[in-house]
Amino acid sequence: MRFLAGWSVVAFAALASCAPSAPLSRRDCTSKGIFAHYMIGEIFDKHTKKDIQDAMDLGLDAFALNINSLKSWATDTVEHLFKNADDLGFKLFFSFDFGPDNFGDPSEVVDYLKPFLSRPSYYAHNGKQLVTTFGGEQFDDGKISQFKSNVGGNVLFIPGLYNGAASADIFSKNPSYDGVFGWNSWPSSFSGNVETTAETTDDAVWAQAISNSSGKLRIAGLSPINFKHYAGQNWYRRGEQNLEVRMAALLKDQPDMIEIQTWNDAPESHYIGNIWDEPNTGNTEAQGWYKGFDHTGYQQVIKAFAKAWHTCESAENMVPTNGKSIQGAFWHHVLTVGGDCGADPKGKPDPLPAEDSVSGVVLAAKGSAGLVAVVNNGEKELGKLTLTEGYNSFKFDNLGAGKVQLEVWDGSTMVGGGYSNQTVQTSSNICNYNFQVVGFPG
Repeated sequence: MRFLAGWSVVAFAALASCAPSAPLSRRDCTSKGIFAHYMIGEIFDKHTKKDIQDAMDLGLDAFALNINSLKSWATDTVEHLFKNADDLGFKLFFSFDFGPDNFGDPSEVVDYLKPFLSRPSYYAHNGKQLVTTFGGEQFDDGKISQFKSNVGGNVLFIPGLYNGAASADIFSKNPSYDGVFGWNSWPSSFSGNVETTAETTDDAVWAQAISNSSGKLRIAGLSPINFKHYAGQNWYRRGEQNLEVRMAALLKDQPDMIEIQTWNDAPESHYIGNIWDEPNTGNTEAQGWYKGFDHTGYQQVIKAFAKAWHTCESAENMVPTNGKSIQGAFWHHVLTVGGDCGADPKGKPDPLPAEDSVSGVVLAAKGSAGLVAVVNNGEKELGKLTLTEGYNSFKFDNLGAGKVQLEVWDGSTMVGGGYSNQTVQTSSNICNYNFQVVGFPG
């Protein structure tokens, strides 16, 4: 897809302007899906099975399969996924990619889609099979209405919109839309060093659109970062003050569904799952910034988030799922914002709304008291945080050269922590602003 001295602690943010009008029952929350966007490449059967098993272990309900071609390398992978999903009891649905140079018209995928809608593993919301997109703003409502009719009519069409300004009257222009998925889960690169909120993304506008139109649904995105640095594309959409505040905000906001962006989009740096070699074999340029940057550490927090989502709990009640007193993750860049990467012909993204900081989440078990998380960088302490039960988020500034570690102490006893396997540098041959992600306990 195209797509200061001292330290500070950033508390999680509330999306007050998008709060639900009435509390939801636990049964309602159980039926509210949480998905991960899954990029279709040439992926081996055994690897698609492993991805599904890992997603099920996290408590995810489905993969949204981003497909942009009907060539065999793509359709074979889709077959692997559906076969394994049928066998394992997992769900899948399509996200057709209508971005530039991909599918040019919804009619191109009608015949391909129809047989999958009756598969036991195809995801349905309230009895209707879900179909989503990446893009498609260019199609008028008549084209979408015809598409829905051609595939049988009983589908829920919720496009993922990213191009152009969000509009609160989207459904008056496009009544055939059954909802909207606001793809832009990060502030604009030109917004500066701002927190990810409903107002700095498109969420507030899409929430207003839902409120204006009876029966429409909203899928909200959740994504840790968006950094791309190849093929003529060089951008950074902010990871700081994002995941650690947005999880708590979405639990308060309660959209209809949540989609994690993404499971496996390594070239855009926003992945929480396995990155297999085979779909990226020819992409040696992108490998330069994601090889060695395992992001599965996010899963130490995502599992508790999915559980809280399905039980209508707030972030304060997100607790470790590992049976231990603590669990969590932290993340940071390995090149300082002002670092020298002049040998890289692409240079740094411009603008670059990144920060020299360490962000993260620590979950503390119920009954915990007196625990303190300490983050060190090289020979200096960046900051410490006294933990409360449940969800604790932080951002400590002044990251510099050296390795990063987080340790949690109960008095003089260390009860857990995590250690970066890469050293933060002030110079590099590549302008790499992907995140180093560390989950703990390992």
